Amino acid sequence: MKSTRWITAVIFSPTLLFGQFSSMNSPLQAGHQVNSEPAVLNGKLVAEGSSLPEPANVLLECGNQVRAHEYSDTKGNFTLRVYVTDQSGPGIDAKEQESLLSRQDWMDCELYADIPGYRSERLRLAEKPARGSMDVGSIALHSMAHDPALSSDPRFTVSVASLAAPDKARKAFAKGEQEVRKGRWQAACDYFKRAIEMYPRYALAWLELGRVQARENSFVEAHESFRQAVTQDSKLTDGYVEPARVAAQQQNWKELADVSDRLVQAGPDSSPEYWFLNSAAYYNLGDMKQAESSVTRGLRIDLRHQIVQMEYLYGLILGSKKDYKSAAERVSNYLRLAPNSKDAPAARQTLADYQQRAQMADAELN
Repeated sequence: MKSTRWITAVIFSPTLLFGQFSSMNSPLQAGHQVNSEPAVLNGKLVAEGSSLPEPANVLLECGNQVRAHEYSDTKGNFTLRVYVTDQSGPGIDAKEQESLLSRQDWMDCELYADIPGYRSERLRLAEKPARGSMDVGSIALHSMAHDPALSSDPRFTVSVASLAAPDKARKAFAKGEQEVRKGRWQAACDYFKRAIEMYPRYALAWLELGRVQARENSFVEAHESFRQAVTQDSKLTDGYVEPARVAAQQQNWKELADVSDRLVQAGPDSSPEYWFLNSAAYYNLGDMKQAESSVTRGLRIDLRHQIVQMEYLYGLILGSKKDYKSAAERVSNYLRLAPNSKDAPAARQTLADYQQRAQMADAELN
């Protein structure tokens, strides 16, 4: 059996779990040919209590970089075309190049919508796209104006201070978001900083600045930007989520435990990701009781299997308790849900080891 520390390093590799900080290098280098398969993602945007005022831009973001986008119709229906590559065979044209995905990188992608006045849920899909069509279901949009529910739901809190930003600051912020979509990180930073200079209480600008700084591995600066974001708006949940993801990438498990504790306390039923981060922190700190409590809570609310790595993590926790039969079942579940993940080879080795140990334990009883 591999050592627990070695397995942990595989499981919590930033490129596997926290795609917004991974650098996705395009497989289309000069003179490099790829073989791509088209896939179509179909879904629907649902605005609570109303119809969409206009078409929304639906984006597929992988590694903090938008790889494909299309507009919905006014009823919220959208169709997004992506390309899956095995990096071999004939090349593809320039239009396909923008939305090219490798099979392994698919697990780092999220779908969300961009429409003025609304905040979109982010949908992380458990399955990779295949040739043909895939129904991704619905993505909820929550109005950011005059909706009292948003003030009590930590997933969709509205930054009142940000909504009060003057027009010039808003325009600079919008330009920063445009630069993010183009992958021009320095230009995005400059625009977000310009927005903050014009309006220092611009919590959303601080948040987006921190995200870009983290994307560029400027973690000290990113941490300060996230701190400023929650200072200006203590209800801005993403201002706590992003530092948690940075802490996970840096394997700072104590900080991750502290930040994720706040997240799960503020919104225990909000997101399975919060419980996953919390469990990962305590697993790596050696507190298996708390790690198991958190991962089981996360699994109960993750009805769509958006965070499939929780199955693997739960398997490791059970394995540490020598419940090898149950551990093998969890790791097997993970491989069924994510057979082509980057850590699938290590998971298969772990599964084989747990199955062997379970058989030995049964033989001793008999």
